[in-house]
Amino acid sequence: MKEERNSKDVQSPDLFEHSIISKESSIVEKSPMPDSCKIGNLIYEKKYKEAIELGLKFLLKEPNDTGVLINLMDAYFKGKEAITPDFLAKSSYYAKQAILYGHNTGYAEERLAKNLDKEKRYHQSLQLYNLILETKGFHFSSQGCGNCINWNHRKEAILKKMDKAIDSEDDILFTSDEIVQIIQSIKDNDNKEKIQKERNDRITAEIEKALEDTDIERWEKLFTELHNNID
Repeated sequence: MKEERNSKDVQSPDLFEHSIISKESSIVEKSPMPDSCKIGNLIYEKKYKEAIELGLKFLLKEPNDTGVLINLMDAYFKGKEAITPDFLAKSSYYAKQAILYGHNTGYAEERLAKNLDKEKRYHQSLQLYNLILETKGFHFSSQGCGNCINWNHRKEAILKKMDKAIDSEDDILFTSDEIVQIIQSIKDNDNKEKIQKERNDRITAEIEKALEDTDIERWEKLFTELHNNID
């Protein structure tokens, strides 16, 4: 005898899709825009002064936010003399701060190196290259654009210009304690990335399984977990 199923027990495809979309919409609506993105939008609109003012305000509540530090680095550099005559020094300062707190995608290092080279602070440039190429524990993030081969070439080029440097060996870019902090920050970031990857892999596997059986309860559980991760 053919089993009859109550229509209430069967989730229609349209209703199932609506349930998923509703959950996604809820997550998006409740996810605030990161502070760094707000500053980035102002930089994109070439509102460098406003970007800097907002960035400095954000740093008062979270001084170690590398996203904000990176955007301040960019805003000062792109604003140039219109913002301040010492825009390169300001840009370099925030690049250093971002590196100090573990930003190792290669972006901050690239800007800092170019700023130092432009000012002919070759001794400090060399210290940066040595940090990247010779310091145990330093590596570029897998999510970044750093390339040690390029940095080797740049170091070789700088070594040929040392006689034209305006700084000296006594000018320290990062102290020994700061280098220790940089390496520890990179280790901390690596651990966070590992945990996040494991979580993402698990959620992806759960989603694939849920797609196979259209289990609404499973979807609700997954979206709740995604929402909690975003928060």
